[in-house]
Amino acid sequence: MANRQISLPYGKEHVSFCLPASSLAGIYAPRQVPGCADPATEIQDALDQPLDTPRVEDIVHPSDRVVVVIDDYTRPTPVSLILPALVDRLQRAGAADSQITLLVATGTHRPCTPDELRRKLGEELYLRFHLEQHDCEDVSSQVFLGVTSRGTPVWVNRLVVEADRVFGIGHIDPSDYAGYAGGHKLIVPGVAARETVDTNHSLATLSFRRQGEIEVACRRDLEEAAGFVRTDLFINTVLNQEGQMIRVFAGTPGSVYLTGVGISRQVYEVSCPDDLDIAIASAFPYDMDYYQAIRAIECGDRAVRPGGSILLVAPCPDGIGSDVLYRLLSEPEAAPDHFLRNIARRDGKVTYNVLGYYLSRIRSEKHLFAFIGGIPGRDLEAMGISPVDDLQKGVNKLLEQYGPAARAAVFPMGSATVPRQC
Repeated sequence: MANRQISLPYGKEHVSFCLPASSLAGIYAPRQVPGCADPATEIQDALDQPLDTPRVEDIVHPSDRVVVVIDDYTRPTPVSLILPALVDRLQRAGAADSQITLLVATGTHRPCTPDELRRKLGEELYLRFHLEQHDCEDVSSQVFLGVTSRGTPVWVNRLVVEADRVFGIGHIDPSDYAGYAGGHKLIVPGVAARETVDTNHSLATLSFRRQGEIEVACRRDLEEAAGFVRTDLFINTVLNQEGQMIRVFAGTPGSVYLTGVGISRQVYEVSCPDDLDIAIASAFPYDMDYYQAIRAIECGDRAVRPGGSILLVAPCPDGIGSDVLYRLLSEPEAAPDHFLRNIARRDGKVTYNVLGYYLSRIRSEKHLFAFIGGIPGRDLEAMGISPVDDLQKGVNKLLEQYGPAARAAVFPMGSATVPRQC
């Protein structure tokens, strides 16, 4: 029987395993789309023709205090390529470097390290501008703006509220909560208070198994909440598998989002069966920790039948990503109802309880395995995941379990793939 050797991204490296060709239902990854031929021209063209808003040069006045919101270390946005073009136009409008603040939209993530910021911005930009990192727990840095129609109280970072002009730089790719990231998501959850994020993310329970759908309550609520903030122009890009820019859009957050999502769907959504025995999913490119890598489990869930198995492949050099997440997932009573009650009580961080709800529902129907170098096997077992120490042996064991007719799907970029039933 012929075998097929398959290589999966694993952080900055790759890991390989073999599957019988007869068992391989398919390798499902974002579509191979070439990057734009001239990124600098693509960025300038977007800024020359912004969607539903004037050009940067026509917005900014010499006395304006400017805040530029950028995404954090967990996102691959090439800020170092985009920011210089924006700054050049700000300066043409009369804004000096001293009037420009870069605000990192960490949401509820940890702060970026200096090295992560240097990689994100490049050394010259890192040293050139005043830089702040959002802290969702720092109430003194937040301003209350109102309550959404779904009941979310909105506190956001004071810097964006008090700035004369607000710009943003981000990218558009699949989001397990909000259909696709991008647009207003830089504001909520990006620079919002913990309480705002928790209330908004409690709506994400309605997004379970609705990856890629933007007409979900969590997305609509965050757009309404972020709409309380006056923003001037956002720049969003769509990237290919190599992290190259395919397209760049500038304009209002809503306009760049809706336009960019149309391109993103063509890249990230793939036709895939939903009745397979096994899914083997690399968490690349969101594989720094288990908190991010869970996306790949959700991807595999869409392809695997009840009673099937999902094998997560991720290095997770930052481990689980949160002691709170580990505690919640390892509790003996960690069932869907338990996490829903935690969400209703705001008992623990809501985002983590939403992930717990997703995982517990998947675990109630399917078997979870993980090949993860950065998390001890005992911790995986405590969270209800069977550890795999040798990838090939783990794959072989699953094939034996489901017999010679076993059918398996492979997702080389599971955290950035949206399976659609074919």
